[in-house]
Amino acid sequence: MSLLSEYLEKLEEWDKKTFLSIYKSDFSRRTKKFAIVYSFLGSMYFWGLVWLIWFVYGYITKDYYLLVIFTSGFEQSIIIHSIIRYKIIRRNRPFITLQKEGVKKHDDFLRIPYLMKESEKKSFPSGHVTFLLFFGFIFAYYFSDFFWIIITIFIVLDIIMALSRLILGVHFPIDVIFGFIFGILYALLYLGVTYIFWVNFYYWLGETLSPIFHFWL
Repeated sequence: MSLLSEYLEKLEEWDKKTFLSIYKSDFSRRTKKFAIVYSFLGSMYFWGLVWLIWFVYGYITKDYYLLVIFTSGFEQSIIIHSIIRYKIIRRNRPFITLQKEGVKKHDDFLRIPYLMKESEKKSFPSGHVTFLLFFGFIFAYYFSDFFWIIITIFIVLDIIMALSRLILGVHFPIDVIFGFIFGILYALLYLGVTYIFWVNFYYWLGETLSPIFHFWL
């Protein structure tokens, strides 16, 4: 066995052992209902609602900048995230891998269980953790005068989110740890390199489609 294989095996063992110690703890049992509700803050339902708020805000103020960076940042990051999660890693969630250990799925809040897609069974990295932190960077960038305050708040919220995902049996510790890492990497890539291209594209698109909307209205 190579040194790398031995290291990965030990890491996998630590990952499962740590997950089970948290999932089966008394703390987990007492906070499960809170974790179910709190996880909604990382769901697509919640971020869709936030997007709608930014859309209405842009329509009223005629300032679509926040909507544009929010939308384009998500589009770019979700493409990368989907490739990593569903095409490259394809790691099953704990409630599948550790079913014999009594691990169950507890995050069916606002979700229809029998419609769960095959892709929703994949675990690495945690989308809830990744995008909560990523959007924290988006807001901190937009409200730059309060950058460190906003980032600090989102880091605390993300730590709670990570713990909630373990309690609900849908992610391993490694999944949420890399959720933090990928949240930072997505933000660095988008805000540091590509966002200006997206902004220019969306404003060009808006100017191109504007006459059409005015015609129909």
